[in-house]
Amino acid sequence: MRSQIAAIFGTSIITILPAAQFSGMIDPVSSLEGAGALIGHIYPTTHFLTISRGVFSKALGFADLQIPFLALLITVPLLLGLCILFLKKQET
Repeated sequence: MRSQIAAIFGTSIITILPAAQFSGMIDPVSSLEGAGALIGHIYPTTHFLTISRGVFSKALGFADLQIPFLALLITVPLLLGLCILFLKKQET
């Protein structure tokens, strides 16, 4: 993108739409099929929503939520690595 405003707008569109559609916020991930189900199981927002619902609505502890926490722990370094890999170097 040529401007920072366009980059911020594009990034928000690319991240917010899948977060709302495939994370289980509107429809459960278990009801998705095909590519939507794959995106729903991979997208980090799915695991965050599982943790949020478990903690606030069901009073689940860390032992009950180990799998979503593990998924987020794997996602963070992966996303940081991809960001570093694809970030263009600035000219000095």
